[in-house]
Amino acid sequence: MKKTRIFSTMLATVICMASLPAINVFAANQQRTTTLDLTVAGFQNDQKNEDEGWSWDAATSTLTLDNVDFSTAKKSCVIVDGEKVTNIVFSGDNKMTSGTTVISRKGSAKDTGVVLSGKTKGSVLNLEETGNSPSMDQPNITFESGTVDIQGGAAITLYTIKVMEAAVNIDTTMADPEDGWNDGLYANGSIEIYGGEVNVKAGRIGLFVVGIGAPEPKTGLIIEDGKLDINGKLADIYVGSGNTKNAVISGGDITLGGNIGIFLYDCEKCEIKGGTFHTDECEKPFAVHRDSSAVFEYAKADYTELDKAEETAKALNKDNYVDFTAVEKALEAIDRTKNLTQQSDVDKMTKDINDAVEALVYKSADYTELDKAEKAAKALNKDDYEDFSEVEKALAAIDRTKNITEQADVDAMAKAINDAVANLVKKAPASSQPDSENSSDNSSDISSSSAVDSSSSDSKSTDSKSDSSSKAASNASNTNPSTGVAGGAFALALLSGAAVVMAKKKK
Repeated sequence: MKKTRIFSTMLATVICMASLPAINVFAANQQRTTTLDLTVAGFQNDQKNEDEGWSWDAATSTLTLDNVDFSTAKKSCVIVDGEKVTNIVFSGDNKMTSGTTVISRKGSAKDTGVVLSGKTKGSVLNLEETGNSPSMDQPNITFESGTVDIQGGAAITLYTIKVMEAAVNIDTTMADPEDGWNDGLYANGSIEIYGGEVNVKAGRIGLFVVGIGAPEPKTGLIIEDGKLDINGKLADIYVGSGNTKNAVISGGDITLGGNIGIFLYDCEKCEIKGGTFHTDECEKPFAVHRDSSAVFEYAKADYTELDKAEETAKALNKDNYVDFTAVEKALEAIDRTKNLTQQSDVDKMTKDINDAVEALVYKSADYTELDKAEKAAKALNKDDYEDFSEVEKALAAIDRTKNITEQADVDAMAKAINDAVANLVKKAPASSQPDSENSSDNSSDISSSSAVDSSSSDSKSTDSKSDSSSKAASNASNTNPSTGVAGGAFALALLSGAAVVMAKKKK
């Protein structure tokens, strides 16, 4: 039972470990503590050390590094043949540490040197010099690709330093300033940057084109592209102190962070034809030595975007806005004397105009006629009209958020109300004539009533006549006693006549 439990536990452990991400326990190479001297006889043939992570191809003079760790105290990590071009290709994370020049040379020829190439941008070659010496000392150095980190001393050449598509990061601020190797990139001939990234923090000069002992090339500084961030305690870029040199900057995104940016000493001119400059941290971005006749020749700043902003602002009708003064001030501040190194000033002018235009507020539309139409419509009694719904719809559609550019919409609202009111139809008044059925019944009633009234009238008339006769007879007898007989006879005659009339009526 005990054996079974142990086996089960071991099996579970194996299963758990198998489910974890794979870990390469062999990634770290053995550290090399002695110099790799590529000039000795053995390197006339191919060499390889898998434990240390390097190999040598003699036919192409290529040293390949794969996660190496060289730490050689006060001796160079690598020595190359200064009479040849040596290619150093690296992948992974490589580190070389020395108390003297990390990659040094034996011999020197004009067209030789070292080409550093990373297999990917993430491939890193870290050179750390701890003894106040140059980190590299070669006839020429080309940073082809990958990332090269340098700490300690400057990378120096007798002729040219080139940066193609590599990322080059240099910090020499910890180097002893008395030894003079606390520059960043130091070239007697030229420093040429065609792309990539160059970030330098230097105890003295960031990019130093010296000119001593290397009259060619005559153009000592070339910057065509790339992103540069340079900060040197004495100067960021220094051109010429020996043989006359010129500088040409035609591109790139360049940040100058020291007290002095580009400093011209013993040279003719620095032509700035292109590029974007950031010089806010510089007290003197472009300076010339007091004893030098060198000059800066600047191209004009790019006013394309400013022209667009100005054209847009000037096309506006100032009377349409509540306050147009900010736009007018921004337009008045346009300065067309700026050169390419002052592009940020031009960009700010552009931004000020665009911001002022963005902040404009339109005046409100004129609602006078709409107010009149609304007031007139609301004064009406909807119950007086057959259909008041169109007026109500027009009133409900009133929108008081319209600005002066939308006046037509406001006018349309007023027209809609007025049109709806104009089309109203009043209800017919209540009629005074009875309808036909009632009229017929009423006529019958009236006829009957008339007949009754007529009969009654006749009866009354007869009665009245009878009464009158009786009264007359009575009056006759009473009035004149002397004529009593005659009066009585007359009265009798009247009564007889009344009796006849009544008899006829009864028939």
